[in-house]
Amino acid sequence: MPAYIKTGGAWQELTGLDRPYVKVSGSWQGVTNGYAKVSGAWQQVYQYDNTGPTGGGVTSIVWNQSLPGFTVNYASVSDSESGVATYKLQYSSNNSSWSDVTSGLSTGGGSHSYSVTSGNRGTLHYFRTVAIDNANNTTTSSSSSKYAKPLGTFTVTTTGHGTYGSNGGWRSDIGNLGSIFSGWVGSTYGYQYGHWFYGSTVDAVAKGYAPDSGTIRTYRSSADGCSSAVVAFATHNYASQPAGAPANDTTYWTTGTSQTQGNSREYTLTSATLGRIAVDSNFGIFMYPGNADGSINGTASSSCGSGSTYRVFDSPFSDANSGRLTLVFN
Repeated sequence: MPAYIKTGGAWQELTGLDRPYVKVSGSWQGVTNGYAKVSGAWQQVYQYDNTGPTGGGVTSIVWNQSLPGFTVNYASVSDSESGVATYKLQYSSNNSSWSDVTSGLSTGGGSHSYSVTSGNRGTLHYFRTVAIDNANNTTTSSSSSKYAKPLGTFTVTTTGHGTYGSNGGWRSDIGNLGSIFSGWVGSTYGYQYGHWFYGSTVDAVAKGYAPDSGTIRTYRSSADGCSSAVVAFATHNYASQPAGAPANDTTYWTTGTSQTQGNSREYTLTSATLGRIAVDSNFGIFMYPGNADGSINGTASSSCGSGSTYRVFDSPFSDANSGRLTLVFN
């Protein structure tokens, strides 16, 4: 039941933004609630409320592959004065223009499923909550955002490459510029670790998600080193060559199959490597000698004989696709 007062000879309805006053014991006091007796019973006709609901907001946004889309989790909301009338979720693609997703959120908190079309995969999505009380006061939460999982096949080329020797640091001898070495190269350089650097380019594609599958392509030089040898791979998170010895991952993998000189191969990335792509802001791969049984070759001899057992891989300067990553997101 609305309440009215007479102002300037005209009746004016009181709303939650108006604050009438009454004189109590000689002092004026603002009216919070007003009641009238109707048919012998007291009935509330007015309640003062000019503050919005409290609480609310998006607590987390989780990718749900089965939708595909997001599960948007939101907090509870309340209003101790006039009560919550509407609690809704809004969406924006630019954090500026907003549209309602649903106006039926539970005031006790919960989650809402939001499907993402294939054309909007890999893009940034924004969500916020809006709560309106019965006096039409509104509380809008700050926005929360998350990238949708990418969709499709992406190729990423290297942003840098280099070879680190256990005895001689990063190689810079002119005769070997542009090549990647792996294996034992005598007492001058010791063991060689070939490094591929991708910087933040992988993270820019992955958006914080692990690819469902992926490969790395390498091309063996047609000369120098073992004619055929197994290579082991592992990851690192350097954007470019560090000044000193790199700290590489020690989780290696090999296929147990040799790569011969003058030929390219696509090596399948392991699930652990795909997982590293999801969390590393910088991503890289390095190579180490391996054995046919998939184990790591930690000695100076390998399947191609004793002594110098190195293998040479063409850099992107020699072969534009050498070191190329192919990442697949479903």
